[in-house]
Amino acid sequence: MLQSNEYELIKNDYDQISREHFDTGYVPLRGMSFQKSDALFPPPHLAFTLSQEFEKQCQTLCFGKYPAWQQIQQCFNEIQNLL
Repeated sequence: MLQSNEYELIKNDYDQISREHFDTGYVPLRGMSFQKSDALFPPPHLAFTLSQEFEKQCQTLCFGKYPAWQQIQQCFNEIQNLL
């Protein structure tokens, strides 16, 4: 799917909706690419904070096993060049 026209449509839809509803705080993706997104590929200081919050939220919201933050980051790293 990440190599399809559908993915491009999803990114364009994301951009259009964000511009419409978050015009004052929206920062468009550089080159409409998620490859450099701090949300998906956070720098170390942000990754630490996100991992702590991820764990808190999972403990509250999940009723079974959930993946570790590192596993999620590894999955994103594996597809980064497609984003």
